[in-house]
Amino acid sequence: MEGSHNGVLFYFGGRVLLAHKGLITDPHSHYAVSIIISLTSSFQIVNESDESKDYQAVVLAPNTYHTLLAEHSDLIVLQMDPYGIDYAGVAARFGRKGISEIPFSDLEIVLDRCKNLFQEKVNCQSAKDLFEDILSTVGSQKPARVSLDSRILEATERMKAALPGSISVPVLAKEIGFSETRFMHVFKMQMGLPVRQYQLWLRLHEAAKLLKEGGNLTDASHAAGFADQAHLSRTFKRMFGVQPSRFLGSNTNVTVHFCV
Repeated sequence: MEGSHNGVLFYFGGRVLLAHKGLITDPHSHYAVSIIISLTSSFQIVNESDESKDYQAVVLAPNTYHTLLAEHSDLIVLQMDPYGIDYAGVAARFGRKGISEIPFSDLEIVLDRCKNLFQEKVNCQSAKDLFEDILSTVGSQKPARVSLDSRILEATERMKAALPGSISVPVLAKEIGFSETRFMHVFKMQMGLPVRQYQLWLRLHEAAKLLKEGGNLTDASHAAGFADQAHLSRTFKRMFGVQPSRFLGSNTNVTVHFCV
């Protein structure tokens, strides 16, 4: 992405919420699902057939090849894991492939709160609430909120403590008293992601924190369990479509909040 503009980014769980003034990308595809909303002028998306179309709000399914041309737009971008429960309602309405336009009238109820992101009037909890309310307006249903089982919380703490290493699913299940199959089912229902994807997000989260604190790519890569900086950069770009330095470098003017 090119250009230098102010923005704010919330990074939590398997979710990213970004507000940014103007974005341009090279042609690419990425793993995460994207919801892109412009609060000002419309933006263009060029598809894999080199066809361009103007949008005010759109869903990009995972691995959709595209170019984003939004230099003059105040953008709200949500990104989420395609294997998580956050995507279920969106996919039920728009499907799991390609580029889908969102009727802008659907979003009227959340637009004022989206504008607050640019004024930095949003904290981690209100960002999470906004993320879920946008999903509710875009998807066919609101993501369910559940009370977390103490054993699942224990499993997440064990995974965090194991960084930069990882703990296998069979070992985790045994340690907290679940069968492997039951553990995987309950974990996804309560955390919104499969166990292995959650561990990947933890590693990316750890690397992102270190980069924003001024660490270099090599140190952040090793501390988060990646083989080297190339491995981290490839993984980050595959997930989100950008190099980690674009928003997480110590010299960027994007405010980043790492939320639990």
